[in-house]
Amino acid sequence: MEAFKISIKLFVAKDDFGHAEFVPVFHRWIQEHVLDDHLLIDVADYAHVPAGPGSLLVTQEANLYMDRGGERLGLLYFRKTPISGSFADRVKQVLAATLKVASILELEPALAGRLKFRTDEISIRLNDRLLAPNTPETFTAVLPDLHKVAGELFGAGKATITKAGQNREVFEVKVSAASTSSVAELLSKISPLSV
Repeated sequence: MEAFKISIKLFVAKDDFGHAEFVPVFHRWIQEHVLDDHLLIDVADYAHVPAGPGSLLVTQEANLYMDRGGERLGLLYFRKTPISGSFADRVKQVLAATLKVASILELEPALAGRLKFRTDEISIRLNDRLLAPNTPETFTAVLPDLHKVAGELFGAGKATITKAGQNREVFEVKVSAASTSSVAELLSKISPLSV
């Protein structure tokens, strides 16, 4: 699989956040260069879009959203630039970047410890209809690599991977596990790879 436009969404444990709470956080991140492996560029607020992209932090490498798609708040990391390695390596790199951002957000002083991400459900999307059409064939092609990554995170056979979404949408799978691990624990299980 050649696709590199990979999105990963981690869902919040409890949504008691206003639409604008993440905008000043992202602005400060730009000013303080909080993500040393990403060039932070701009912030946008899509609070006016129901069940939409929420608050957006634009970087050269990826877009980071506190996304309200599907009416579920979560951190959505959308990789825009190519990354090397096998498909499994690319998924791991995007997952590691997502978990890193999530761990920083959980420790964000402006959020006063209220933000915690669930680790028992992860959404993975391939945003490339040419290289990864939303078909059973794509699911069959990526499943071994996704099982490899899920096994590294949760243990072999401890997670289920199911196809999600409608055929007219981008390709998406849900990874479900009975995990009670923290974001930091999952991040420590991903082999160190540069993003």
